[in-house]
Amino acid sequence: MKNNRITIMVGEFGSGKTELAANYALQLKAEGKETAIVDMDLMKPYFRTRENRELLEQHNIRVIAPDPRLAHADLPVPPQNLIEVLSSDNIHVVIDAGGGESAIALGQYKRFFDQFGYQAFLVVNTKRPFTSDINGIINAYQRIEQAARVKISGLVSNTNLGPETTREHVEQGLAIVEQAAAKLSLPVIWLVIPEWLQPVADYHPPLFVLKPCTHYPWMD
Repeated sequence: MKNNRITIMVGEFGSGKTELAANYALQLKAEGKETAIVDMDLMKPYFRTRENRELLEQHNIRVIAPDPRLAHADLPVPPQNLIEVLSSDNIHVVIDAGGGESAIALGQYKRFFDQFGYQAFLVVNTKRPFTSDINGIINAYQRIEQAARVKISGLVSNTNLGPETTREHVEQGLAIVEQAAAKLSLPVIWLVIPEWLQPVADYHPPLFVLKPCTHYPWMD
């Protein structure tokens, strides 16, 4: 896409955008691009990009997030140095926005997004209640776009049930997302598929092979 240095991931809670944002940042870095990832999820205490800080920084990806001492404090603390990375022409920026209407935090940076250009993707998991059908996806698109004050340029099909995800889940979800995208006159940017399903994948949208990297507290 034309303006692809700044990529914004939006979606409902449970869409998987945080995992996707981390994976995309790692992919950009593997391609030799200077990369920063921005945690704009100011509401939820666990499903945040900054939980992946150690892994990302090990790959020399710059993590723009609130003070680590506040990582588990559910406070509306905006990330530091965001304007600096947005305005740096040589840095690819991946932004993990808050779920649902909490993406409203993006609105305060609208003039910078408009100035530097961006692409915004709506990440959809049809196994979540609010985006399980075409009407739900369209409703999420309208609500989040209005709240975030960004123009969504495409949908990402990310139907999954975590480690229980099957090919049938992926294919059924893609069919729903493609129908919603057609009604919205938007492309399906990626079909996200977990790495264990990669060998026999053959689909029309570009594949994005996802390697889970987020560690949640209940995994201890």
